[in-house]
Amino acid sequence: MSSKSWKNIAIIIALLSTIIICSLLALINTAFYPRLRIVPRDYRSIQDAINEALEGDIIFVRAGIYRENLVIDKPLILIGEGSGRTLLDGGAGDYTILVKGGRKVVIAGFTITGGGAAIGVEGRGAGLQIYNSSRVLVLWNHFTGNRMAIYVHTSSSILIAENAIYSNREGIYLTGSNSVTILENTLTDNPHFGIHLTSSKANKILRNTIMGGVNGIYLYGGSDENEISENLIRGGGMLILDSSHNTIMNNAFTGKGVFFSNSYANIVSGNEVNGEPIIYLEMASGEVVERAGQVILINCENITLRSINASGIGVGIELWKTNNSRIIDSVLTGNEIAIYAHMSNGNKILGSVLTSNSIGLLLSSSHNNLISDNIFASNLFGIALRDSQDNVINNNLISESMNSGILLLNSSRNIIGENILANNSKDLISIG
Repeated sequence: MSSKSWKNIAIIIALLSTIIICSLLALINTAFYPRLRIVPRDYRSIQDAINEALEGDIIFVRAGIYRENLVIDKPLILIGEGSGRTLLDGGAGDYTILVKGGRKVVIAGFTITGGGAAIGVEGRGAGLQIYNSSRVLVLWNHFTGNRMAIYVHTSSSILIAENAIYSNREGIYLTGSNSVTILENTLTDNPHFGIHLTSSKANKILRNTIMGGVNGIYLYGGSDENEISENLIRGGGMLILDSSHNTIMNNAFTGKGVFFSNSYANIVSGNEVNGEPIIYLEMASGEVVERAGQVILINCENITLRSINASGIGVGIELWKTNNSRIIDSVLTGNEIAIYAHMSNGNKILGSVLTSNSIGLLLSSSHNNLISDNIFASNLFGIALRDSQDNVINNNLISESMNSGILLLNSSRNIIGENILANNSKDLISIG
């Protein structure tokens, strides 16, 4: 078959994709009679086509490399001749594509690169920036080599679906944005985060695959009422800070699990880490948990955790404002923090084995707890107390700590006695 025939087939496929996109736009109440503008046949640059386009026009970009920084501020469809063949390179500028004040925009079928600097702490930039816009569809693209793949600022009613987002510094970042759906994307090797929401509400993160990064999904600063469901998250886990009333269901984690800080009234169920259930209890009392890959207790009372085996998942057991509960006969190994208790009082940690963690046990602003008859071995820090008083630490074996067996930070009036401390770099460090 001739190269001309292949080109015709590619155009037909692209136009069929456009028909699909137009159908999607119909769902958001868009009615227009589009005109087809082809780059580079009709225009020297994509931006020239955008500037000439009327509302609702289709700009079809044939395969090739285009070194431009595009600004879209009107309703239109921008479609490339396949993401593997149509490259937009922003040349490390602030953006490769900027949708600014736009409504009813579709971007599909490109590889988008060169948005900002992909390496380094300083600087800014994104492959695609969506600012103060609504009803934007981002479909079937590749994002790679950007500082941030997609940045959505003060925007709403956005669909980001079926994109491949890889080898950027950061993946998808929403700030001050609502009603954004992030659906069935693949995010790999974005070292800082996969998906990050700040002050963003009522969004949906559904059926994505996220691999690598310090955080797979990160909610911060009043990112409330979001739905995070049926995602596969490998390596980075999920971090929820100062964000409440979220629904987190049926996600599968490999490596790190979930960590909550100052976040309440979340619905969390059906999640797994390393094939074991994540148990999340809030405002619960009197329950017994005996099998779990991770346990999170928030505002709980009188909970018994027995025979918990949590390994390599970030924080194995978290107690947040949880009192008069017990952790018994559990094994926690290879975590960043095996057991973390914050503002949690009157709890007992008994007969457990905590090995090869960065911190075996961390008590933060927690008082009147009993830590007894446990084994802390080969941790960076065996036991660490921060702003915590009147705790009892006795009859524990604390050995092979690479930094300190017991670390006290601004923590006084604790009773520490009858422990066996062996072969620690330092047995006890007290600061403040």
